[in-house]
Amino acid sequence: MSYFSKDCKVIAENALTDLDVFKNVGSLVLLSIRQPWIVMPQQMADVWEKGRESKYLFGHKRQGFDFINAHASRLQRLARECKESGDLDSYVLALLECPNLGIVKASFFAQMTVADGACLDSHNLKRLGLAETFFRLPKTLKLDSVHKRIRAYNAVWRTEGDSAYWWNTWCDHVAKQTRNAFESGAQVSSYHRLALRESPIGI
Repeated sequence: MSYFSKDCKVIAENALTDLDVFKNVGSLVLLSIRQPWIVMPQQMADVWEKGRESKYLFGHKRQGFDFINAHASRLQRLARECKESGDLDSYVLALLECPNLGIVKASFFAQMTVADGACLDSHNLKRLGLAETFFRLPKTLKLDSVHKRIRAYNAVWRTEGDSAYWWNTWCDHVAKQTRNAFESGAQVSSYHRLALRESPIGI
């Protein structure tokens, strides 16, 4: 069984029905921005204890946290609609309303809530030979142009493989690049289960 089937699909199934899991996904996505994956258990524990006052919700992350908590019911409903219709573009567009989320992390959010999407972070963009800023959205970009960027983003990752491919290969890649931190791709993948309030492998 792939990491995607074992972890991502289970998280997404729960996120569609359990609002706390959905919010946890949001917190994990926000905390992961420009942070090493190995520190996620520590940071999530701090958020669970201190909420929006967590020291790890720095910069615009606190605004994103507040937004997700205020709009979780609506976003979860949109996730269910996406799951039924397959309209990932519209769901990612809705997630972009959240402060501090760009296309990459919005797609990661979608991946963990509807089991579709891909997180083309710095690791994956480097593998594709693309600059880290390739999918960055200028604040002045008009809605139609944002739609086009989302479609282009989804087209790029789908050309290489499906959502499961990106989840599995990212976990293996991170494990290989950080052997002093992770023992395997399975362990890397298990860290996502923090959204279920489960302890990752090795913790």
